[in-house]
Amino acid sequence: MTYKVISASDMWSTKRLTKKIEEILNKETQNGWKIISVSFGFNIWLIPTAFITIAK
Repeated sequence: MTYKVISASDMWSTKRLTKKIEEILNKETQNGWKIISVSFGFNIWLIPTAFITIAK
């Protein structure tokens, strides 16, 4: 099994970050990847960031 971690950030709005995550999840599942986990946190500049782990 191959794993991949994707991160996405948005410094302006958590709503925009949520939309980005939805788009990434939809794209990756259509490409045959299985979603393992989605976690939220902050990067070094305290910008909301999501980390998505996927596997194929």
